[in-house]
Amino acid sequence: MTAPDPAVLSRIQEKLATLSRLAAGHDAGVVIEGPAPLEPIPDLPGVAEVYSLFGRIEGDNFRFHAPKEITSPHAWAAFSVDPDDPMGSPLTVGYELASVPRGLRGEIRGGDPIYLDREDLDVYYMESSAYVYQYEHPDEDVEFTVIAPDVATFFDEHVLGARYPDLVATVLGPAAAEERLRKGRHAGEYADNWRRLLIAAGLAS
Repeated sequence: MTAPDPAVLSRIQEKLATLSRLAAGHDAGVVIEGPAPLEPIPDLPGVAEVYSLFGRIEGDNFRFHAPKEITSPHAWAAFSVDPDDPMGSPLTVGYELASVPRGLRGEIRGGDPIYLDREDLDVYYMESSAYVYQYEHPDEDVEFTVIAPDVATFFDEHVLGARYPDLVATVLGPAAAEERLRKGRHAGEYADNWRRLLIAAGLAS
């Protein structure tokens, strides 16, 4: 495991700055909170460094913020692996929001999580029902999708870049990725306000 390329971190930082400027006059509901510095976690090279670049990112379909386990070296030292967890107690890097009613999003942290494997640092998605099934049938294989080889690539390409539609399709399905608005000032545009913001910034299509 190696730390992310400084150029990737710089690119993420630049994208966040661009999106923050555009979001001010763009769609309601987009949240980009400023940097929230974290101390590096030697066991997780590059993870705290990425999450130090923002406090929270949120659009119609996803919410991302630092896993509580990495908010400090003390929090990481206090984290214990569940020996019965068939997936090795991964960290949660974010949540889908499409399944959460808008009026409850301030009270509910999110729907299905997107995970970070603590051993190889892959970012992957696994339906909650599949996770429960794996608990009940630990000797059987269940389906999950590796999205990115590390958290820096995940944010650079899948949250802040051209592969964002792939993330939506993987977690919420192809129809959600292509859904468009039928009325209002954005009629004919993508329903997902985060995708519209990325398009306005020239970061996705």
